[in-house]
Amino acid sequence: MPTLGASVPLSSFIGRERELADVKRLLADTRLLTLTGPGGVGKTRLALEVSRELNSGETFADGVWFAGLAPLADAALLPQTTAAALGVREEPGRAVLETLLESLRARRLLLVLDNCEHLVEACAELVDTLLHACPLLAILATSREPLNIAGEAVWAVSPLSVPGRADT
Repeated sequence: MPTLGASVPLSSFIGRERELADVKRLLADTRLLTLTGPGGVGKTRLALEVSRELNSGETFADGVWFAGLAPLADAALLPQTTAAALGVREEPGRAVLETLLESLRARRLLLVLDNCEHLVEACAELVDTLLHACPLLAILATSREPLNIAGEAVWAVSPLSVPGRADT
């Protein structure tokens, strides 16, 4: 069974219904969508909600998978971390990227790469490789900055307004 691999939010999803619909619509038309914005603005929460809704649909027959990159300090471990999030086992004597590509090549799924900002170059390289080799794969990334690769759509996540509070 496909997994989001992330904890279930403890609060309800309020105030981003329009953004949720827009992001889902964009994912129907692009294979790489990056949610950008400053830290704490809600990129991960929006990505989780989009993932939750899409995981129960038919668009991604092989599910929605979540790879949290925040704790990853070594960019060289990005392929292993991604493979582990997808349940792809490493094979002795074979590069993990090769195993990952083979596993994903014929699968229709959404991969969420969360917190790419500290590994932007490595994420861009991995995403570019995955998308070129795996025609049914779509990726939703969250980052403080775009990955800057061909075909990327960028959605800027704005802070939520506080009801009843006038901005000065």
